[in-house]
Amino acid sequence: MNFRLNATIAAAAIALVSGFQFQAFASEPDYLCFVTTGAGDVLDLSQSLCAEKATKSTIAALDKAFIEAYKQQAMTHADVRDNLIANIQQSPEANIAAAKGVCNDLEAGITLEEIQEAQSEEHEAKADEVNSEIVNKLATQYYCPGVQ
Repeated sequence: MNFRLNATIAAAAIALVSGFQFQAFASEPDYLCFVTTGAGDVLDLSQSLCAEKATKSTIAALDKAFIEAYKQQAMTHADVRDNLIANIQQSPEANIAAAKGVCNDLEAGITLEEIQEAQSEEHEAKADEVNSEIVNKLATQYYCPGVQ
């Protein structure tokens, strides 16, 4: 009797499970790899910044190299050096994001001169101006070397 009960339960379970349909879901798009410019154009960064070849360690190494180069550039500006070094140590992601933003603008067809002109209108202190100069220079070296 116990065998029949187990066989019946097993048969019912198999019938129930075979009735389910398993669907393969497409992966969600990575919206961080698409950026909308101020002009409304959408930039596809999936082949550059978001490429699968670029592993987290590669990106981290690139960011570290950018930060070190930033510090070296900051050392050449004695009057604002301490302020720049303190800012990059407290919030390196802000300058990294700014550098990537410069690349996005360049890839959208905005010239470096236009970017610098827009930035100069926002500067309130000399440190801000020097920071932008350094970020703009290093952005094209580290995050978008093919774009000038």
